[in-house]
Amino acid sequence: MKLKVKAINYESGNKKEVILNIKDTLELGQKAGERIRIKNIKSKSIEDRYWVAILEIDHSNNIVNSGEIGFPLDLLEEKRDIKEDMTVSVKPADPPDSFRFIQKKIKAEKLNSEEINSIIRDAVSGSLSRIDLAAFITAVSINGMDGDEMTALTLAEARSGDIFNFGENVFDKHSTGGVPGNKVSLIIVPIVAAAGLTIPKSSTRAITSPSGTADSMEVLAPVAFEYEELRSIVSKENACIIWGGALNTAPADNILIEIERPLHMDPVGLMIPSILTKKLSLGVKRLVLDVPCGLGTKFPTADNGKEFAYIFKEIAKNVGIQAECALTLAHQPIGHAVGPAIEAIEALNLLMDYSKGPNSLIEKSTDLAGILLEMGGKAQRGKGQMLAKELLRTGKAYEKMRKIIEAQGGDPNIKPEDIELGPYEKEFFAVKSGHITEVNNKIINLIAKTAGCPHSKRSGVMIIKKQGARIKEGELVFKIYSDSKSKLNRAEKIYNSTGGPIVLGGMMIERI
Repeated sequence: MKLKVKAINYESGNKKEVILNIKDTLELGQKAGERIRIKNIKSKSIEDRYWVAILEIDHSNNIVNSGEIGFPLDLLEEKRDIKEDMTVSVKPADPPDSFRFIQKKIKAEKLNSEEINSIIRDAVSGSLSRIDLAAFITAVSINGMDGDEMTALTLAEARSGDIFNFGENVFDKHSTGGVPGNKVSLIIVPIVAAAGLTIPKSSTRAITSPSGTADSMEVLAPVAFEYEELRSIVSKENACIIWGGALNTAPADNILIEIERPLHMDPVGLMIPSILTKKLSLGVKRLVLDVPCGLGTKFPTADNGKEFAYIFKEIAKNVGIQAECALTLAHQPIGHAVGPAIEAIEALNLLMDYSKGPNSLIEKSTDLAGILLEMGGKAQRGKGQMLAKELLRTGKAYEKMRKIIEAQGGDPNIKPEDIELGPYEKEFFAVKSGHITEVNNKIINLIAKTAGCPHSKRSGVMIIKKQGARIKEGELVFKIYSDSKSKLNRAEKIYNSTGGPIVLGGMMIERI
């Protein structure tokens, strides 16, 4: 079949998708998500003889007419031998070999390193469709991966992009997530850097939570940098807190994550390689992994977290990273603030004045920073948290944070009161006196995201009173901020319909 090229004003990313009219796809005998071979009929180059794309179908007749093939603009730019209005030859294409390897995993068979490399290569090249990759993710979720497979996947994903070198002793901290208000990286990075260790912290933006480290740091300074800019920042301050999406690190992992999100899947067989791939890409040699355990997290019990930690340490060792895992409590938020800007305020308050706390943020941040200080030889085993608290209490961590902010293009003199929160706010008060027995993380996340987090940085929530506190009827317990009145109203409705995240009770469990 011969079709005329039409430019379509959207970007396909890595998907390598083209669009055909429904009439032409019926004649071709292909379905959406299947592969077609495209050839520039005038090209004499052997390497440009044909290439494979994923088929999407225009059922509406509004995008391409019969006799046309729609190319996204970025795909036209990449395929320089293909021009608008050019005639190309289109034929059905067979699946790549990697498709057979995905079928093996569906059948619960073990994959060798070359088979895994093939899947990753084809994922990055666009030869595997989103349906193919969804099948792979589902197969791993159901059937799992053993240590050999996870090791091979980690190395394959790391090799799919750039690998940077910041020296022999590079440290980092990561979390498996699940706890609202987990802003500890904004405290840990300046503590560790103030002690003289190198810690180039690369973070994602929030995926399922109200704020990620990059979201909160972006309130204080820019977070998107290319490698040469990043090298300059780390060379100057031996630290950074950036968004990793601006770098070409582990594109294969980014592709898999993009498909995992709508599937609500994050299997251990992919989670461990995903974490370690990002660390390998930045040359990390020593890592502390925060493993929150409790309801609403990936690990409901400490035993679940411990089992994961042993597997993680094994795979980390296989790829050349010394890792320690810290199982942490996750029964309520860290600190009181949840949301990009409001978390930046809380972190900055602590860095500037140790006495302001909150205690949960101090303890968790210095626990994790202390492990890194011990791994880096700055403190004896068991003494790291003491040094971390000293660096925080004396203001050395704050001075280092000011320098990091300045190096990243922010205002080093920024104060908590300079940071704006959403103009629409709603306060909630205790309807009775009592003892707080539970703070529901799931409801907090839902309210914060409904209010606009993480995309609206000024939106967020403040949990005034937490588990263990005694409160009186009419006392302020919760506050919502939003950039949008309608979003605030929806968040308020969720609070009222659920009864809010604060659970009150007396000291008696039951009378028998």
